[in-house]
Amino acid sequence: MHTHLPDEILLSHVLIHIEKKQIDKNTQESITGSKLIKTLAKKYYEESITEIISKKYEKPRAFIRDTEISVSFSHTKNGLSASLSKIYTVGCDIELTDRSVSPALLARMRCPSEGENLYKKADPIQIWTLKEAALKMIGTGLRKPMNSVTVTMLEDSLFDVEFGDGKRAKICSFEHKDHWISICYHKHNMPQASL
Repeated sequence: MHTHLPDEILLSHVLIHIEKKQIDKNTQESITGSKLIKTLAKKYYEESITEIISKKYEKPRAFIRDTEISVSFSHTKNGLSASLSKIYTVGCDIELTDRSVSPALLARMRCPSEGENLYKKADPIQIWTLKEAALKMIGTGLRKPMNSVTVTMLEDSLFDVEFGDGKRAKICSFEHKDHWISICYHKHNMPQASL
């Protein structure tokens, strides 16, 4: 685990080879993400996830018996990352470190209240993972614009995020095996954001 990630949050990152099957990419990614979440729960909680509900455009929901736990997963072309927690609401994003973000896209991602520090110190693709992890945590994903959240760098791998309604969360973000991984977390259940 990373020092800025609470012990109550499980995180796994694996390099994968997704077989090309006769199903669409989103369905295949959902299947591999669900498998990793089930493996983590079995290994660390010593309990089986009894149900995972994963619908397009919605945050996945997972249950151990009748108790819901927070889960999130993300894919690259050769990597998969998943996080889950019984007491934190989580959102996870992963991207290859060599993926480029154009200056125009970076400008559109930027919230007007964000200072220069983040954009001077963080790699543009890391900023992408920070914002997407935050939006996944609240359940909207990229249906809500990235410039709707304000990210502040606290330390090299620890960030604060503020949402438009004033709620705040933390993000742990680090580089691992040619990937940026960001996990946004909040200890109390945050209600699903409205669109």
